[in-house]
Amino acid sequence: MPTFTQVAHVALVVRDMAASVAFYERVLGFEQASERHEGPPEARHPRQLIRHPDSGLVLGIHEPYERSNDRFDPQRTGLDHLAVAVVDRAMLDAWVTHLDAHGVEHSPVRDAGYAEFVSFGDPDDIAWEIWLPTP
Repeated sequence: MPTFTQVAHVALVVRDMAASVAFYERVLGFEQASERHEGPPEARHPRQLIRHPDSGLVLGIHEPYERSNDRFDPQRTGLDHLAVAVVDRAMLDAWVTHLDAHGVEHSPVRDAGYAEFVSFGDPDDIAWEIWLPTP
C-alpha cells in the first residue's frame, strides 16, 4: 500500500480572511508563511498560508469565491473538527487559561474515557479541540 509521511496542510474557507488569520496568530500561535493570489488577473483570489512553529501544522486560509454567508456546521457532511494534541494535563489546563485570557468561548475539559479535551470555535465556528490522549 502507498503511504504518506505527514499532513502537508489543511485548507479552510472563511468569511473574513484577515479576521481568521488574526485569530489563528493571536490565539493559537500560528505565523504567516506566505500569501499568494490565484486565478486570472481580473479575478485574483488571495490565499494565505500560516504555520504553527511548534507542530509544523500549516493552514491554508482563503475566502469563498462566491459569498453565501454560510457558517460552519459540523452536522453536515465534511469536516467535523480539527484536534491538536498536548503532552499532559498541565498543558491542557494552560490552554484553558489561555483561551479564557483571549475571550474565546470553550467547553469545560471533558473526559471521553480515551482522551480529555476542550472544544472551541474559530471566528467562523470551525470546531477545534485541544486533545490529551489518556492511557
